[in-house]
Amino acid sequence: MNAVRLEHKDDPTYWELLDAIQRKHPAYDLEIRNGEYVVVPPHDFVSAHLVMLIGSRIQAWIEERKLGYVFDSNGGILFADGDLMAPDVTYVSRVRMPKVPRSFARVVPELVFEIRSSKQSERACRAKLDLLLSQRIDIVVYVDPGQRVVEIHRAGVPPLSVPPGGRVEFPDILPGFGFAVDELWPE
Repeated sequence: MNAVRLEHKDDPTYWELLDAIQRKHPAYDLEIRNGEYVVVPPHDFVSAHLVMLIGSRIQAWIEERKLGYVFDSNGGILFADGDLMAPDVTYVSRVRMPKVPRSFARVVPELVFEIRSSKQSERACRAKLDLLLSQRIDIVVYVDPGQRVVEIHRAGVPPLSVPPGGRVEFPDILPGFGFAVDELWPE
């Protein structure tokens, strides 16, 4: 996250813990999930590559249309219940966030991606996915490069698994945008 410090009214314990963790492990971050502090390790190279690949494709699509903003996991989202999370890739429309703040964003994104790293258990990654859905994010995409799995999740609806040869698309959020799922997997 390494974001600009929040105003004094926000959680000072977060900053104290983050400082202590990063003194010993500079690449690690800290999230707040269900009111609990969670240490977040950095991605492996495959997962980091997917963050850049997916984020850059969305960015290229939305930039020429001036639709919104794309963020990686350095941009934290502060939810109304006090949870602070940083999805791997986040899309927020200009409608929901007309101006990008110099702090954690207090917004509910339309679309986020959680990309499972080799340093995360599937259980932990899916628990975060469920928590993100509970925050009323429209679509949460789960990507597991080790298993070559892409699932599109929406609250109250069974997940949609994108099969090999299929396309990753979000016509209600980004009409016309999409890419072949097979383009995600490194050789």
